[in-house]
Amino acid sequence: MTAESLKGRVAIVTGSGHGLGASLARAAAARGAAVVVNCRSDGVRAQTLADELGREGGRALAVRADVADYEQAGALVGEALHAFGRIDVLFNTVGAFLWKPVADLDPREWRATVSSNLDSVFNMCRLVLPPMRQSRYGRIVSFGAVGAERALGQPEVAAYSAAKAAVIAFSRALALEEARGGITVNVVCPGVFVDGDEAAPYVVQRVPVGRAGTHEDIVRAALFFASPAADFVTGQVLSVAGGEGL
Repeated sequence: MTAESLKGRVAIVTGSGHGLGASLARAAAARGAAVVVNCRSDGVRAQTLADELGREGGRALAVRADVADYEQAGALVGEALHAFGRIDVLFNTVGAFLWKPVADLDPREWRATVSSNLDSVFNMCRLVLPPMRQSRYGRIVSFGAVGAERALGQPEVAAYSAAKAAVIAFSRALALEEARGGITVNVVCPGVFVDGDEAAPYVVQRVPVGRAGTHEDIVRAALFFASPAADFVTGQVLSVAGGEGL
């Protein structure tokens, strides 16, 4: 990928106020995209990142919205279209994680986890399809989890695992529906990765390559799917996990 692989494109990065989403927003801007920075609750954090991207010569818009709520997601897409006139790339990074066995899982916790991970993807995909269809161009990249493509069970993360497996099934169906219109849909499945503190040694032992992943590892994969190099790639699931889950 060249330093200008997204030049002239408009990219929405949901959940980009901090963490992986923020790293992806910075990387997309560095490759020439105008970026919509989104945060559910901390509008100041999102605006701070948008200002940072602007100072570095990019174009950025901060929008506070809970994309698991269809109306708020619609407002986000509306603001993006008003500011930039088009939407070319959607990165769905939102997804709450919850450790709890099914027997202890409150129905509201189940609904919140599934909504964060799955409803957010449906909402944003459904809303960006009209402008992408109009321009006959679109790149949608969502995030699963290692093993989700085989619907592997993992104790105490039933809601999260079920939602991530559903994201993959949904994305493959959407890829088929939109393939003739120039819209590709793909999924990145991260494994163990460092987000802040260094990963514990016992966690790293699960990874065959002997280290945890980094934001950069995952961002590179997402940017590949959004780049011209992936024009003929759709409906695919890429595990970025250092061999974990093989």
